[in-house]
Amino acid sequence: MRKMVVCLLLLCLSTPAMAADNLKEMFANGTFKGEIQLLQFTRHFDRTTTDRQDRALGGSFYYRTDSFKGINLGVAFASTNNLDSDDDKGTYGLLAAGHDSVTRLQEYYVQFHYFDTTVKVGAQEVYTPFLFPHPFRMMPRSFRGVSAVNQSFDNLKLMAFYLKSAVDWDDETFGDISKAINPQIDSEDVYIIGASYNVPVEGMKVNVQGWGFSMTDVFNQTYFSAAASKKMDNNMVLHGGAKFFTQNSQGDERNGDLDTYQYGVNAGLAAFGFDLTAFYSKTGDDGIVDRWGYNKAIIQQVWHTGILADEDAYAAKLSYDFADVGAKGLSAYVFHTEYDTHDSNLNDKAETDLSVQYAFSGDYKGLGLRARYAMINTKGGGEDFTDTRFYITYKF
Repeated sequence: MRKMVVCLLLLCLSTPAMAADNLKEMFANGTFKGEIQLLQFTRHFDRTTTDRQDRALGGSFYYRTDSFKGINLGVAFASTNNLDSDDDKGTYGLLAAGHDSVTRLQEYYVQFHYFDTTVKVGAQEVYTPFLFPHPFRMMPRSFRGVSAVNQSFDNLKLMAFYLKSAVDWDDETFGDISKAINPQIDSEDVYIIGASYNVPVEGMKVNVQGWGFSMTDVFNQTYFSAAASKKMDNNMVLHGGAKFFTQNSQGDERNGDLDTYQYGVNAGLAAFGFDLTAFYSKTGDDGIVDRWGYNKAIIQQVWHTGILADEDAYAAKLSYDFADVGAKGLSAYVFHTEYDTHDSNLNDKAETDLSVQYAFSGDYKGLGLRARYAMINTKGGGEDFTDTRFYITYKF
């Protein structure tokens, strides 16, 4: 896998197209974007566990220069600031431990573009099925290393990553990726390769992906997915997909023996503003190690498939876009999942999510409001809890 990563990184050896004519224009013509957020997350337990709550103001802000001789520079910072969070409640994850505020460098990189290949070196937000920013908290996760994306072929994107360290939602500084999985593991780097192909099928949207992940002496992973949608003559849209995921320990197995998998399928129908989707997934004999990953078969506000070993999960999600009744920007959904395990040492779970959000337009474009509420039932005598999240966001 390391050789494949190196080969993709070496695709950057041809003459670049020029944008800015000089260094002054490179910086003067740069772009700035960001998101300001006011968030409150609360988790209330029905027994003895201490409730959690964070109330914070902050966001992420990004600057990237224009391209000069195929080179861009980028820098970003993120900040989360305590707004009188209740000290009697535990920290939720919007803030650091003890409800402490955090400001940090989120990204800092040099980017090269040659021969339809973009190579980025430094701290960056990475989107893969294994490592993912998870941009639903105050500060997205970020990773440090090298990435390469090649788009020389129509509809095909080839990707490679060599990553050494990361920051989580509430970290101030970067730390080893492997230590986030297990503090006892010495520093181990991550190698990822991936391919995404939009299949040219007339009248349909079809995407297939394949990925591989390796952390030496810890574990490796594979991921395959397919998704398709088709618009019918009556404006109904049929959609569906499938995912298959494996995890296996390797080398010295410094996170213990691991040999598991997950597969999942979904199918749905969208019409008249409604979208109804059904899901099923199966997880193997071990639960999935998921310190940084994201793309599981079912993902809810709190739980996702793969937490429980030997698990079957069944879900249904119904969403509605109120634009069909004249309320453009307003949408909502309800999402219920049953997580059933055959492992007698684990409790079955169920989660029901309710969400409503509104995206402003016109003079207030970029402003968004959202409220989310989750009810979690832990069966077999376990503790139940609720999870409430409020968002006020402004993207520019």
